[in-house]
Amino acid sequence: MPCLLILYLDSSEICFPTVPGSPGAWDVDSESPQRGSSVDAPPRPCHTTPDSQFGTEHVLRIHVLEAQDLIAKDRFLGGLVKGKSDPYVKLKLAGRSFRSHVVREDLNPRWNEVFEVIVTSVPGQELEVEVFDKDLDKDDFLGRCKVSLTTVLNSGFLDEWLTLEDVPSGRLHLRLERLTPRPTAAELEEVLQVNSLIQTQKSVELAAALLSVYMERAEDLPLRKGTKPPNPYATLTVGDTSHKTKTVSQTSAPVWDESASFLIRKPHTESLELQVRGEGTGLLGSLSLPLSELLVADQLCLDRWFTLSSGQGQVLLRAQLGILVSQHSGVEAHSHSYSHSSSSLSEEPELWGGPPHITSSAPELRQRLTHVDSPLEAPAGPLGQVKLTVWYYSEERKLVSIVHGCRALRQNGRDPPDPYVSLLLLPDKNRGTKRKTSQKKRTLSPEFNERFEWELPLDEALRRKLDVSVKSNSSFMSRERELLGKVRGQDGRAEVRVFGDFKTASSE
Repeated sequence: MPCLLILYLDSSEICFPTVPGSPGAWDVDSESPQRGSSVDAPPRPCHTTPDSQFGTEHVLRIHVLEAQDLIAKDRFLGGLVKGKSDPYVKLKLAGRSFRSHVVREDLNPRWNEVFEVIVTSVPGQELEVEVFDKDLDKDDFLGRCKVSLTTVLNSGFLDEWLTLEDVPSGRLHLRLERLTPRPTAAELEEVLQVNSLIQTQKSVELAAALLSVYMERAEDLPLRKGTKPPNPYATLTVGDTSHKTKTVSQTSAPVWDESASFLIRKPHTESLELQVRGEGTGLLGSLSLPLSELLVADQLCLDRWFTLSSGQGQVLLRAQLGILVSQHSGVEAHSHSYSHSSSSLSEEPELWGGPPHITSSAPELRQRLTHVDSPLEAPAGPLGQVKLTVWYYSEERKLVSIVHGCRALRQNGRDPPDPYVSLLLLPDKNRGTKRKTSQKKRTLSPEFNERFEWELPLDEALRRKLDVSVKSNSSFMSRERELLGKVRGQDGRAEVRVFGDFKTASSE
């Protein structure tokens, strides 16, 4: 008696082209033994297929700077005495809301806060801004204004004084900048450096990258409660930000087809945490993807199947990183400028300085940033090098320096020194201007990465000289300090200089 034998091919590890016309794609009109019948399961895809809008987001950096001529809402003695206001700013954009801190009793407040929001190019969006006076009962309205998002996205940068509406007087100074993610890690260190320079004490840490994740599907999820398929959903988390996908009913192979984006502040140390859970069944599997893996991937992107930690089940996702490089070198857009380099140390007690250089040329400054010497490329002095960043932050009227570290220090005794860096603003030699780093034990290449500030107006900063010395304790029991070297530049001028403030073309 004839016997009918049916054989099934296992194609779970075979990837077939899914895009018609692509290299290697089948011709549906040609005779091919792989065509199969209409009841065959579709081939398992190798990569995700997000829509064309995936990964096209921008980051809008919003600087709430200051206001002028706000109306006074606080009154005393039954309204006979006119007081001031305690103003703060509220922002709304792309479904997100932000709020500045309150400045007490000031009709010309300075906030100097920075906010960041992920935006798309959908037309018609507006940044809504409102100013209020903080009160114990109900906050009083001090004015509003709106900014077209399309205008900012097209120009890339906007710095304006905006007249507050629906009030007799008042105007608000905003600075807006579009940051477009770039699929290269070459500029990441410079971005982190610029972010540290423009960071204010009142703002959260600025983003250095944008992570875009497309969660397409999962397969072979474990069954719970017998053989009943789960109702799976996924959560994507970076830091304190999470995205939850929709729930797909009764399947071990859900298709989500959803995207999420995250602001990344430290790409080297953060990670994407993914959990697949079932409603009523708990955790089905998880995945931890360090973003450092994306930094070394082609185009900063990974697009493939990932095995879940449960050992059963896989997810198909695309994770891509974009570095947020400021189009204004982080300088013109923030009304301050800076330079950094690795300066040589010498034995002579010669001070670096002379009148700090003033520049109002943005292209020149950009060129300086592009050709900054790295500590591995700059020639070392006879006693080693110290890497510094020095700049003047006009918005907070501060001279700021970051001491990054030293390298190739000279060892005088049998043991390596315990180095630290001492900073002194001359001509004052008192404790009020002295700053010093922590001390590192037994090393010739200490890393500090410590920030120091001096509050003083720009004209006074231009008259100052910064004395930079690297020292070490001479012995454990002694309070004497051994001078390991001082910063010295060519012709008595150091390579590190303080750059002055300048205004952008659109500032008032």
